Amino acid sequence: MTNATDLSSSGFDYSRLTSITTPNEQVIVLLLDALQKLADAGEVDAACRIAGKACAVLRQSDAKSERRFNALLHRLTRRLETVGEEECGE
Repeated sequence: MTNATDLSSSGFDYSRLTSITTPNEQVIVLLLDALQKLADAGEVDAACRIAGKACAVLRQSDAKSERRFNALLHRLTRRLETVGEEECGE
């Protein structure tokens, strides 16, 4: 099983994974982190779309994880609106 130290070579700090017990929870944390990094790299729209799809997939089966993606989606949406205003010259 991959652990946090195995992942450190990728350049990301995954130390918080050590306290997470299930592989599903580890994947959720990795995906949330990856979407945040995608947005930070300027791909806010793509990150929002993927987070929205994750919400839809998780809505019925994992409400806790769905809320985490939903929270990220709402945070990123504010950034998307800021980017749209800058493109319109507002």
